[in-house]
Amino acid sequence: MAANLLKAGFAVQVWNRTTAKMQPLVERGAKAGKGPAHVAAESDLIITMVSRPEDVEAVVLGPDGVLDGLKAGSVLVDMSTVLPATSRKLAGAVTTKQAEFLDAPVVGSTGPATGGALVILVGGLPSTLERCRPVLRAMGTTIIHAGGVGAGSALKLATNLMLAHLAAGFAEGLLLVQRAGLDPARYLDVLEASTFRSPWYQTKGKGMIKREFAAHFALKHMHKDLRLMRALAEEVQAELPITEAVHALYAQAESAGRGDADYSAILAHLEAAP
Repeated sequence: MAANLLKAGFAVQVWNRTTAKMQPLVERGAKAGKGPAHVAAESDLIITMVSRPEDVEAVVLGPDGVLDGLKAGSVLVDMSTVLPATSRKLAGAVTTKQAEFLDAPVVGSTGPATGGALVILVGGLPSTLERCRPVLRAMGTTIIHAGGVGAGSALKLATNLMLAHLAAGFAEGLLLVQRAGLDPARYLDVLEASTFRSPWYQTKGKGMIKREFAAHFALKHMHKDLRLMRALAEEVQAELPITEAVHALYAQAESAGRGDADYSAILAHLEAAP
């Protein structure tokens, strides 16, 4: 995503908690930041993207965090997958600096990210989105304004809920077909010839049939998102019984050592079950 910002001609400064990860971008022309506060002090638009709510809070609100260097009139765009409550907390802190905030998590893994073809789900003021749209368009082909602060985060969790269900459901169907002695390719043919047809089956589905589980979106991150879905469901008083079952399945898979594999490795977990 940062590489696409450079390609689009933006002046980019980068910082990562793992210093070595900055080097490929520095070699492409990015400036190496000294820390979140330093990057914020030298930038008009700051983007954060880390794994967990506690991580983004540390990067933004912790010592030498983004908030310490944030300038009046600048914008913080958090593209992490977090709870809406986390987005609202960040927005409140940013407001004390007379700055603006968007939550803008993305749909798409390494392929769309590399190709600048992500779907970006935005929560925040429409006027703030318009200020940031040229930057966001360098990373994504579709930008959806979900509503106020936190709406992008809520929509992302609902989207990943369906993704988790899809992978688990396809894995169970594939397991059933194989144990019944059928060619799994025929299973995919049926899905592709029916109203179930989806590009997901042509990419992830084919990969699952071939047992290709190199991580594009790690199973441990899907498990984390399922935990966030449960927390959001509790907050808004929504019953999610199917998601509870899927969450338990991903928890078991991560405990079994599959956390660093792709989330589609849920198939391998089911196959290994006694």
